[in-house]
Amino acid sequence: MRSAILLFVLSVALPSGAAAPALLPHGDALARAAALPAEPLQYTPDTRPAAEKLVPRLQRELAARPASEVLPVVVTLVEPKVSRSFAAGQAGYDAGRAAQIAVLEQSFVRDVEAVGFTARHGLVNSPVVIGSIAAGAVAQLAALPTVRAVEYDFPLKATRAQGGPLIGSDLLRAAGGGGNGIGIAILDTGIDGTHAELPWNTKITAWGDYTDTQTGDDVGSDDQGHGTACAGIAAGLDGGMAPAAHLWALKVLDSEGSGPFSNSVSALDDVYTNRDSFGGVRVVSMSLGGADRYDYVCDNDGVSMTQAMSKLIDAGIAIFVASGNEGCSDGVGFPACVSHAIAVGAVYDANVGGWSFGEGTCIPSGCTDNTSQADKITCYSNSGSQLDVLAPADCATTTAMGGGYEDCFNGTSAATPYAAGAAAQILSLRPQTSPAELRAALTSTGPAITDGRNGVTRRRINAMEAYQQLATGGGGGGSSSYFLPAMIRAPGGFGSDWYADVGVLNTGSAAANINFKLYIGGQTLSGTDQVPAGNQYAYANIVGQFGTTGGGLLEVDADRAVVVNARIYSKETVGTKGQFMDGYQSSEGLGTGESAVLANLVEDADYRTNIGFGNTGATAAAVTVTLYRWDGVAFGSYSYSIPAKGWAQDNAPFANRYGQIDTAGWAKITVVSGSGVVAYASVVDKHTNDPTTIPMKR
Repeated sequence: MRSAILLFVLSVALPSGAAAPALLPHGDALARAAALPAEPLQYTPDTRPAAEKLVPRLQRELAARPASEVLPVVVTLVEPKVSRSFAAGQAGYDAGRAAQIAVLEQSFVRDVEAVGFTARHGLVNSPVVIGSIAAGAVAQLAALPTVRAVEYDFPLKATRAQGGPLIGSDLLRAAGGGGNGIGIAILDTGIDGTHAELPWNTKITAWGDYTDTQTGDDVGSDDQGHGTACAGIAAGLDGGMAPAAHLWALKVLDSEGSGPFSNSVSALDDVYTNRDSFGGVRVVSMSLGGADRYDYVCDNDGVSMTQAMSKLIDAGIAIFVASGNEGCSDGVGFPACVSHAIAVGAVYDANVGGWSFGEGTCIPSGCTDNTSQADKITCYSNSGSQLDVLAPADCATTTAMGGGYEDCFNGTSAATPYAAGAAAQILSLRPQTSPAELRAALTSTGPAITDGRNGVTRRRINAMEAYQQLATGGGGGGSSSYFLPAMIRAPGGFGSDWYADVGVLNTGSAAANINFKLYIGGQTLSGTDQVPAGNQYAYANIVGQFGTTGGGLLEVDADRAVVVNARIYSKETVGTKGQFMDGYQSSEGLGTGESAVLANLVEDADYRTNIGFGNTGATAAAVTVTLYRWDGVAFGSYSYSIPAKGWAQDNAPFANRYGQIDTAGWAKITVVSGSGVVAYASVVDKHTNDPTTIPMKR
C-alpha cells in the first residue's frame, strides 16, 4: 500500500529557495479502515470466465512468463451500487460512492490474500486496486465475482513556442484568452519550479510525486527535464500558449522518463478528487504513452485508465494525450487510444530544413524528413483512425530544467501541450464549454491535413477559429463520419425489391456539408450535398442514386454534427416491410479482442435469423461467431471475414451451419483482427419476409 507516502513527502524539503505550493492530497482507499456505508454493499457479480477478464496485453505477458514470476497488475472491480437517494452530480454522491468503493476494495484485498496478491494502492473514485501477483495465480484472482478486468501494469514513457502563431494562439491572447483562472495538470516527469517562467506557488499551485523515487530537495521537482519543457509550452510566463494559466506538477515518470501506467491512473484519480481545489483544473496534458499502437478504441484494453478519464470528462475536464513517436501509420499509443482522450499528432511549425529522428516501433532504423514546412506531418508522428487533432512540434524553444531554454524540443510531446494550452485559452474566455464541445470545435476548425502514409485527414488546431465557432454557436458540433451497413438495391422474395432510404438531420445553426461514399462491389462511389441549418434531407433509394445495384457500406462525412440513419425495406405491390439501421461512428465499433452479443434470436418454422456486419476499417476484419441455445449451450463457433470498408451478411447460420431449425438463442461476436466492426441481426418472418433489427450490445 502507499499509505505512508503522505507523511513522507510532507516531511522533506522543497526545491531550494522556492515557496511551497500545495501538495496534492494522495487518496488511497486501502490506507485506513473503510467507514461503513449508509447502505449494505451491493453489486452485480461478474460471472464471466476468468480468461475473458484478462486484457490482451496481460494474456501476452502470461504466455511469456513463468508461473512463479510476480507481475505488477491493475485490477478493476465491478461497480458498487450507490444509494438511490443520490444522483450523479448531486452533493453527497461522490462521498457515498467512495464509501462503497472503499468497502469493496478492502473486501477484495482480504479475499485475494490467499492467492498471494499484494495490494499497493486503491483508487478513491473508481473501483481499482493496484498491486502484484504471481503469473500462475492471476486466473484465480480473475475468477472472483468482484473482478471486472485485470491489466498488466506496463510502463509508459515520455514521448518527447514557435508554433503559437501557426495555431492562432497569439490572436486569441490579444483577445483576452490568456488562460486566466484555468488550471492545467501536467502528468509527466515533474516541473522545475525554480525556473523564472514556472515559479512555485504562483505558476505551480499544486504538486504530487507518484514515482516514490525522489528524496531530499528533489521532491516535487523535475529530475529529467521533459515535464519542464512541456509545461513551458502550455503555460510558461513569457512564451507559453496560456501564460496566465496555473499548473499542477504531477510526477508520474521517473528520472529515466518512465513509470508504470498505474502512476498516471492514480494521479488522474487524485485530480478528480481535488478538481475544485488549488485553483481548480480544467485541462490534463499527458505527453507520454506505451510503444504498442491501437487503431481502435482501446477502452477494454485499459479499463482502469478509461474509468479514471471518464470521471474527469464528466466533471468538465478535457484530456490531451500524445499520439506517440513510433512512426506508425496504423494506430496511436496508449492511452491516446482511450475514447475520452484527445489524441494529438505532430506537424512542423515552419520550414526548419531536413530532420532525422531515432528509431521507433514502426521505424526500427529511424526516419528522415528531407524537407519541412509548416503543417507537414512529421515522419515520427503516430497516426490512424484514433488520431483526433494535429499540433505543431518541430522545433519548439521552451523552458529547460535548471533554468534557460531548450532550443529544439519536439515530438508529439511538444504537440500535446500546444493543444492543451490552446484549450486553456479557450476555456478562460468560455468556461462553460464542455469537453465534448471543446473536442468538436478543435476537430472541425483549422486546416484539414491528409497524412500521405495512410490517407487519414485530421485538422491542425487553430485556437482562434475554434473559439470563434464556440462563441458564435456555429454548427451543432464537430465534424463526424457515420457508417451504414446493408445499403441495398436488389430483388427480394415474394416478387419484391429491396431499397434503402437514408436520412440526414442537421439541428445546428449553420449548413452542413455532406460527402457520401458508397463502398460496393469492390468500388467506391462518391457524392456531395449540403443540408441547411434545421433541415432534414431524405435520400430515397440511396444505392440507386449512385446508378448501381447490390449491397454495400455507406460512409456519410459531415463537417458538423448531424443525425444519420436509414430505413431498409422490401417493396411489394401491397406495401412495404422493413427495418431500421442507425448510423454509427468508427469509435462505436468493436476493435481487436472486443466482443458483443446479439440477443433474442429465433430459427424455427416461422422465423429465420441473419447476422450482418459492417467494417469501417481500411483492412479486412476477422471475427469469431459463437451461437448459443437459449440455455447457454453452445452450438459451435466459426470464423467470418468482413472486407475493408465493407458489409457482409451470414444468412440463417443456426440452420445452415449447425442444422438448428427449431431454436431460440443468441450469438457472441468477437473481433480477432480489425477495428470499427459493428454487428447486427435480422429476425425475418418467413411468411411475409418482414425483418426486425437486433442491434449488438457490448
